[in-house]
Amino acid sequence: MKKLKDDWAWTEISFAKWRSAVNRRLKAVYVITINDAGIDNEFLTSHWEMKQSPYEFVEWFGTKYDLDPKSAVGL
Repeated sequence: MKKLKDDWAWTEISFAKWRSAVNRRLKAVYVITINDAGIDNEFLTSHWEMKQSPYEFVEWFGTKYDLDPKSAVGL
C-alpha cells in the first residue's frame, strides 16, 4: 500500500467519505470546494475507483489546472 508524506494510505472507504476528504483538502490547500472547481461525481468516481488518495487527487488536480495554493498568496 502506497503511503504518502502526509501519512494518508489507501483504505477501503465509501465514495461519500472519499469525496468529503477531497472537498476538505481542496478547501485547505486552494480555498475552493468541489463545486467551485466544477468537478462532477462521474469524474471523482473514476479517481476513487483507481484508489487514488484524496491528497493525490487534489495535488494532481491543482497541478493540471495550475492552481495556486493559498500559501502562495499569503493566506
